[in-house]
Amino acid sequence: MTLSPRIIALSLAVVLPLPAVWADEPSLRKITAGGGELNLGKSVPGPIDVAPPAFAILEDAEGMVIAAGGKSGKGRAVAFSHGGFLLANEFVAQKSYFTVLQNALKWAASAEAPVTVGLHGSTSNLAPVLEKAGWKAEVISPGDLEKRDDIAVYCVVGQPGRGMVEADLAAIQKFLKSGGGVLVSATPWPFGNQYPEFEKFPGNVILAGSGLQFRANGYANGKRPILINRLTDDSPIRAAEELLSGNTENRANLIKDFRKGPFLRGANQEKFIAILEKLNRKTGPIIPTRKQPVELGKDPLVDAIIEAETLLNLKAEPGKMYAIPASADYPGAVPDDAVRLTKSLTIDAKYKGWATGRNAGAWQAKEMRSTGLYAPPAGVIEVTVPESVVGKGFEVTIGAYGGGLNNRKKWPRYPRLQRSVPIRETETRISNALGGLITIRVPRGADLGDQKITIKGGVAAPYFVLGKTSVEDWKNTIRKNPAPWAEMESDHIIIALTSDHIRDLEDPTAVMELWDKYLETAAEFAQLERGSYRKERLVFDRLPAAGWMHSGYPVAAHSGGDSAVAVNFEKLKAGSWGFFHEYGHNHQHNLWALPGTGETTCNLWSVYLFEKHTDKPRGETHGAMKPLRRKQVRNAYFNKDKANFKEKWNVWAALDTYLLVQEEFGWEPFKKTFAEYNTLPREQWPKGQQEINDQWVIRLSKHCGKNLAPFWRAWNLPLTKKVDEALKDLPTWENHPVAGYGKNQ
Repeated sequence: MTLSPRIIALSLAVVLPLPAVWADEPSLRKITAGGGELNLGKSVPGPIDVAPPAFAILEDAEGMVIAAGGKSGKGRAVAFSHGGFLLANEFVAQKSYFTVLQNALKWAASAEAPVTVGLHGSTSNLAPVLEKAGWKAEVISPGDLEKRDDIAVYCVVGQPGRGMVEADLAAIQKFLKSGGGVLVSATPWPFGNQYPEFEKFPGNVILAGSGLQFRANGYANGKRPILINRLTDDSPIRAAEELLSGNTENRANLIKDFRKGPFLRGANQEKFIAILEKLNRKTGPIIPTRKQPVELGKDPLVDAIIEAETLLNLKAEPGKMYAIPASADYPGAVPDDAVRLTKSLTIDAKYKGWATGRNAGAWQAKEMRSTGLYAPPAGVIEVTVPESVVGKGFEVTIGAYGGGLNNRKKWPRYPRLQRSVPIRETETRISNALGGLITIRVPRGADLGDQKITIKGGVAAPYFVLGKTSVEDWKNTIRKNPAPWAEMESDHIIIALTSDHIRDLEDPTAVMELWDKYLETAAEFAQLERGSYRKERLVFDRLPAAGWMHSGYPVAAHSGGDSAVAVNFEKLKAGSWGFFHEYGHNHQHNLWALPGTGETTCNLWSVYLFEKHTDKPRGETHGAMKPLRRKQVRNAYFNKDKANFKEKWNVWAALDTYLLVQEEFGWEPFKKTFAEYNTLPREQWPKGQQEINDQWVIRLSKHCGKNLAPFWRAWNLPLTKKVDEALKDLPTWENHPVAGYGKNQ
């Protein structure tokens, strides 16, 4: 199963700033004075990474920072993660937000009263609104800022399409560092592809050095209002105390106030956490399992406790959260006598990334480097790195899998298991109340080579590296390591799963070599050099974020039967349609994606890998591949001589289309076509779905040596006359397999 771009983003690591959100409490109090709520409506802000001493101002219901403040040079900056925050629109129309905006202007300008505000052309419609509130506002170009001593603060939408060039960005940054105030808004998530190095995103160029950076991956949760000023509100604490005492009167309102608890800060947050732990144990303790999952809505208090613990686990300072009781069941308990280690190791801090244009493969994801260590639940992990790694996009992660369960109605585990923090200093501290494998995330494009790091506080995990780990050491010692999760690594893949699946595995060599062969073949079909890119990851979880399995980085599958196959050579060598399917997704290219084929073309990899690595006939690899079943699907598609492309050209009908071409012309034309797309200059990329359709048929036809347009038109794939013109010199594939179906040619 492939994931939508939104789910992919949500299923990646949850990256939150080191929680020094109250590091500048007086500034935060000033900006959020007045309190209230902000409704996002249909707007979807993205995340802001915040490095101390910068501070969060506004957070969504899941703890994602959507507004933050910081200092750069002599100046002050405030960032808002949606372009609309600095426009005269539905945000400014909300009194509570307009108060925050005005307070932010005063704070950035180091003023107690309204001053003169400079407006970039992108924010010009703010002028009448600000003037009505007593401010002086004037539209001014960035290049004129240095000529105007009266401009105290400048507002700009820092994203592409707003008429700014590099000189403008430099002028705004100079104004900021020289002591001016800057408010910058931007919606980051649409621009990840345009800016692979996201520090070059316009808003991030302006904010460089402030401790604030927009992040491309992630979406704010706008289903619930944004709460403003949680420093002094103690209503969540009072509600928690009432619920702990067993008060059932007005329970719904108590739970409503209780759910605000994760947004408390400072001492109030600590008080709330202490009561929360007692409330969990009194209510349960709450331990979701496969046999007894938490059913959302069955008990609103249980839902609220899990939500609060999950949010605080992602945002509280390291060591502030207790070990969540459910952690002993899943991800798993760490023995009390397990030695907490200090381990020095070398990581490869060079990462080219995955091949571009493969959205289902999460091609922008950071690569996770294994450490062989596991963080005990709530245990503080200290990571020391060289100065060369600091501030370069590296992260420390606890937890093998970041897939959330927001779209599931039953939870057999906590909804988020993974926590990541950016490496902003040579020493980074992190904890996870659920525990998890410790990895270092390396950003795409990093080129630092080998880097020595030290990790303190983890326990040893079973960790096998093909070609490096002695089989004797594995059998006698390593597989017995106390961590409840294990990893097995080869040249092309890292498999993470619960340790019970490997305790009896005598020698992982054969199964990991087989995985390498499968992935090499998958890349060969896509005409990619496997060794030039990332090692894939495969994680087995109690419940993946979507489907039975899903693609991406990592590919996720259910623990249990699937994980047993993955580490069993005899079972794995028989082939696995599901595993092949997901890694097919990771190789799909957006440039040749015909309508509705997201769950179709990935299956070409399933067919190809079965053919290359097993002796199973095609018709026995999957129920839908049986010749009779394929014929039935084809007949149903062409029912009454009318090919219903929009409604019926789906998974198996579409796959039949591709396979009929393959069965006539072989695999080589596909591989040559894929290779052509891999190196296609940007100016030749298809623009829109119609050009994608046309180019696919043209390019595949040329590599087949036949005009395939009549065949594709028989299925009613929309094609233009450009296809006929491009293929006019090729002989036509006359007697194609569906020539007798209908009259659509």
